Amino acid sequence: MLRTHEGDEPHFHEWSEADRKAVAETLWKADNVELTTVGIDIGSSTSHLMFSKVHLQRRAQHLSSEFTVVSREVLWRSPILFTPFLPDFTIDAQALGRFVDSAYRDAGVATDAVDSGAVILTGEAIRRRNAEAIAALFASQAGRFVCASAGHHMECLLAAHGSGAVALSRHTHRTVLNVDIGGGTTKFALVENGVVRSTCAIAVGARVSGEPGELAEAVLSTIRGQAPQGLLVTQPLQGNMRPHLVTFSGGVAEYIFGRETRSFGDIAQPLAACIREAFARGRLDAPMMDPGQGIRATVIGASQFTVQLSGKTIHLSEGVGLPVRNVPVLFPPLGLEYRAQEVAQAITDTLAASDLPGEHAVALGIRWRGEPHYQRLRELAAGIAMAAGGASLPLILMVDRDVGRLLGHILEHELWVGRAVIAIDGIELRQFDYVDIGEPVQPANVVPVIIKSLLFPSH
Repeated sequence: MLRTHEGDEPHFHEWSEADRKAVAETLWKADNVELTTVGIDIGSSTSHLMFSKVHLQRRAQHLSSEFTVVSREVLWRSPILFTPFLPDFTIDAQALGRFVDSAYRDAGVATDAVDSGAVILTGEAIRRRNAEAIAALFASQAGRFVCASAGHHMECLLAAHGSGAVALSRHTHRTVLNVDIGGGTTKFALVENGVVRSTCAIAVGARVSGEPGELAEAVLSTIRGQAPQGLLVTQPLQGNMRPHLVTFSGGVAEYIFGRETRSFGDIAQPLAACIREAFARGRLDAPMMDPGQGIRATVIGASQFTVQLSGKTIHLSEGVGLPVRNVPVLFPPLGLEYRAQEVAQAITDTLAASDLPGEHAVALGIRWRGEPHYQRLRELAAGIAMAAGGASLPLILMVDRDVGRLLGHILEHELWVGRAVIAIDGIELRQFDYVDIGEPVQPANVVPVIIKSLLFPSH
């Protein structure tokens, strides 16, 4: 290190080893963040949680301020708990709370040491009384935890991503059908080139009463594209795509792939045996493959925080209430050519498939492609207005390119959408992200956006 003193020639002082380490640590922390996260899965049959350490790194080489995940290390997995219920068939929140507290103790993790978390509710847990009790259980973590209630379609999506089936499809460029067999339902997700194209669910599971062989046949029939009408709890799979591979997740997958041999008083073992035998005898056109995760497919989604600043071309209706927190981002499948009716239908279908309650704030994620010509913006805005008009909550749009101000202006001042509009641009998001949108930062007129992502396997 070069230093000069009055009357002296310039000379060097050697840094001590402590100085070097301090500088190196400061430089590292400027571009790297490590977070301790927890993922908690509460379902009809079982509940469990997992602690992870997530390493995020700033994309400095791309001249970006965005932090992205470069590694995730599992710190501790809880035992599988049979979800506790009271005599009136509501979840015993106190017993569940004791389980979570003991998990923190056994993992050696203090509550205030957890930076973020995700609580995924499925099956019976999403019923209003259960969801309210569970929300109260995690009330002290509000702001740091994402609580997501997963209906049938969202369960299909979470299982497909969390099992590794989506990553498998993306990397192999093959069509994969993920079959997630839980306690009360079996969820199907048809994945093409890493994109979930269709989902459905049937009332077959390890805790459903019935003959295991017959229930297995219902699963196999659905894989063949002939779902039994009497057992469907959603619409059947859409389209005529046939999978190249069939993957299994959920509790029954542990028996299918031989990771579990114990019996827990349900039909998981014989159900798995019937399905495994059908594949062994070549009764299905596509082979079976282990995607990597079984019963823990959903809990893989441990929450992570990243922060981005919006672009300067944003639109905020006058008096709109900010900040807003824990808003799920949904991406309707939009083509390159925007046509209002098609845009409206895509948004309507996406909202329906999300299983979110009608009073829940939602952000529409839009990946803009092509030139920002007025007619294209007008058609897109018209479709959004057709699908999203009439509600009392703000209409929130998250766009990855600098068209937020134009899109918001058309919606509010030309189409009179009838709702406050928040149109944020310059933000990179993906399916299953949740966002917090902060108050505008002046004079730059940008807003901070905290992104809470569900982490899924990438390979």
